[in-house]
Amino acid sequence: MAATYSNCHGCSLCLLSCPMWLQKRDVTFSAQGMARALQNGAQPQDLAEPLLSCLLCGICDLICPEKIDLRGMIENGLRRLDPDLVARRAAACPAEDRFDASRDPVLLQLLGPDDFYVIEPRSFHAHHVERVAHYEALRRRTGCGMNLDLHRMAIPTGIEHLGEGQVQKLDVKQQIQWLLKGRTFARIVVESRCDQALLAEITGKPVVHISELIGSENAHA
Repeated sequence: MAATYSNCHGCSLCLLSCPMWLQKRDVTFSAQGMARALQNGAQPQDLAEPLLSCLLCGICDLICPEKIDLRGMIENGLRRLDPDLVARRAAACPAEDRFDASRDPVLLQLLGPDDFYVIEPRSFHAHHVERVAHYEALRRRTGCGMNLDLHRMAIPTGIEHLGEGQVQKLDVKQQIQWLLKGRTFARIVVESRCDQALLAEITGKPVVHISELIGSENAHA
């Protein structure tokens, strides 16, 4: 039988890379906090604020030693709050799977130490075991920065959290500032088009989508 929130014993590992916990510093705003609340009879309405704060990035699923479907737990809670919310989020900012583009050999010549490469986290985490070594090699061979944390999870920008027709419970600009803190770069390369405009606005740096970067090189080849 698949593990459910009832299997959570509060180890707190899912807090390590959780964007909403890192911003709120309140265990309620974590997969663990919500699982433990559900164990004690909480209803989705009781957890509306943390549910609406979650970026659905999938990091907690990878870290959980009990292999609980934490993202599924949170999506179920969101659907009980609003049956169409998860679908509206996905439609507003699709999880662009650009893994094949990231494997284009030309990218090794196009990326360099002055670039910051932003992996789309939802697709990456859904295939983490198969993809993490590739991105690590790409980072080492080009010298570019990446939105990977010490656990080799892709830190989300949170931009996909905007425009879903809900009151925003997570400060997206604060999330981006935390993601970029201490990093030096001249250009940002993104896998998700949703990231382009706001990253350009916040950083004042050029932000290019990976398909445009590769397409421009191929056009001049």
